[in-house]
Amino acid sequence: MGRLVLNQLSRSFKNVPVVKNVSLTVEDGDFLVLLGPSGCGKTTLLRMIAGLLEPTSGSLELDGVDITTAPSKKRDLAMVFQSYALYPHLSVAKNLAFPLKVRRAAKQDITKRVETVAGMVEIGHLLERKPKELSGGQRQRVAVARALVREPKAFLMDEPLSNLDAKLRTATRQELAALHQRLGATFIYVTHDQVEAMTMATKIALLNGGQLEQLGTPEELYDTPASVFAAGFLGSPATNLIDAELSTSGGSITVMAPSVEAVLWTGETPRRDVVLGIRPEHLNLHAAGSSAAAPSAGAALRGTVELSENLGSEQVIYCRIGEKRVAVRAPRNQRWETGTAVVLSADTPHLHLFDRASGRRLEWQPDATPAHTTAPAQPAAAL
Repeated sequence: MGRLVLNQLSRSFKNVPVVKNVSLTVEDGDFLVLLGPSGCGKTTLLRMIAGLLEPTSGSLELDGVDITTAPSKKRDLAMVFQSYALYPHLSVAKNLAFPLKVRRAAKQDITKRVETVAGMVEIGHLLERKPKELSGGQRQRVAVARALVREPKAFLMDEPLSNLDAKLRTATRQELAALHQRLGATFIYVTHDQVEAMTMATKIALLNGGQLEQLGTPEELYDTPASVFAAGFLGSPATNLIDAELSTSGGSITVMAPSVEAVLWTGETPRRDVVLGIRPEHLNLHAAGSSAAAPSAGAALRGTVELSENLGSEQVIYCRIGEKRVAVRAPRNQRWETGTAVVLSADTPHLHLFDRASGRRLEWQPDATPAHTTAPAQPAAAL
């Protein structure tokens, strides 16, 4: 078992709040990624879970037992640090055996467990080497194996891949995801890398300024971001965000901005300042004046091509729309010269609306107020 419940967990340093009233549940077997920019509080939150920092307020439960004030050694949690934290004077085998020796396990049990875990992460041939004789990727495997050897209730990982090169990061990321599937154990993983989060997590807790911005599956965060921050953080290039006005025109609900018009559906709504969000892959590029450039529904953005980036399998084309630069993902075989007048179109289901003042997602509720703000930290429903 490895079910963790965080209830209003907070931490301040010299009266400066770093983590603010974070509440979430990590179910047994989850791979939860704490995601967010540098300084958002994700490592502080992980260290409170590990028992390395005491919360200023709030509580923490592990399998129904309050461990808020329990010392780290009694929490049955294993930590994998960014710096690996291996003992340089010990061999790999002795590094792996150390947690078991501290617990005074029998010698034969230690030997068997070390060999089993070493085989699991494919470092059996490295057991007699010292850490200085290993590559970065090998050291990372040893650090993970040392956590595994204890058979803890949950694994805590603080940006464990940040010291690896790009190719090795990809390979090690795949290994960690496969390891989680084999073990079925609880993982809590800190990163600022959205690719790591999207590819490994069963749930993502997106943090912003010490607060929980949104909690959900990778698909929920990507497809229905709960805030302007969530929409802008996930995705590369990021979601195009345009200040606009929501209102009623000609019996339809519309969104208007300079060089931008979106017809949503028939109905009425009070005027409201909003932010319109459209992901680059949901925009279609047309030459101005073509029949496809005037959609009867959805969004139409009129502007000119500024530049393009070749990504190999595709390209990203940047267009000037009013005062905004808008990114569009397009097939590489399309050719668009700089300065060409174009129209970008997007279907209504791919449009995201956010209240400009609060930054929270807006939902359509036919039997209530037409534009309704979602509550913080909740997966947003489709528009």
